[in-house]
Amino acid sequence: MRRGGRYRSVALYESVNHATAITRIVAMQLGRHLTAAIIAVLLAVSFRPTPGRAEQPPTWYLSGLVGASFMTLTSGGTNTAGGFPNSGAASQGSFTGGGAIGRTLPLERGQWRIEVEGAQRALLSGTTNSIGSPFQYDVRAADGWSVTTNLWRDLAITDRFGLFLGGGIGGGGYRLSVDDSLVSGYTQNSAFAWQAGGGVFWNLTDRLTVDLSYRFLAINGVDTPLTFAGGALPAGTYRSALSANDLLLTFRVDEPFGWLRR
Repeated sequence: MRRGGRYRSVALYESVNHATAITRIVAMQLGRHLTAAIIAVLLAVSFRPTPGRAEQPPTWYLSGLVGASFMTLTSGGTNTAGGFPNSGAASQGSFTGGGAIGRTLPLERGQWRIEVEGAQRALLSGTTNSIGSPFQYDVRAADGWSVTTNLWRDLAITDRFGLFLGGGIGGGGYRLSVDDSLVSGYTQNSAFAWQAGGGVFWNLTDRLTVDLSYRFLAINGVDTPLTFAGGALPAGTYRSALSANDLLLTFRVDEPFGWLRR
């Protein structure tokens, strides 16, 4: 293997990796500021119930969600077969869907909601930087999933319309495969996940609510072992981290099993 001919663009790829690292830092800072802002708004909203709202008992609900997920997978780690850092990111828009079960707590202007939510995302495919042209990683992140426990604050503006903010923590994962024709790797990844977002809701009836929301989801980085020569030799690691910007339409039904108590 002629490493001199294949691995000449050291300075270029170190620059790309440095730029990618800066991008990650900026994204992390934006995520932290967004989370802090959401927490501040939630704490600023009144938690004091009035007699009218207090008379309404907490209720169970089920919700279903569909929408578009604009995913990005960032790469890191080192290809030890060539001694070069992996860099770059692959992005793709796809479909997402899921559901949740939760409990409401009525308040003066709206309610708190705590829920457990599960969601799936379609395939993300693209390329990230390996050791240089023509060696680019073909990246596939399939069967994306997340399960989070969420806390939302619904703030009623009228009897039917309002805003909500919140977020959640839990876990997420995906099935990752990478291949640059020299080294390759495959793993079933899972890691800590968090999300934050907000939107608007409309009470269509006393029991049916529809909302439109934006959410940012992040799944922590995971290392995928790389191998060389058909899997015979280790070749470093490919570190991947997945994030998604989601636009979601959600339908929520209060007391879906209320008829069982009749």
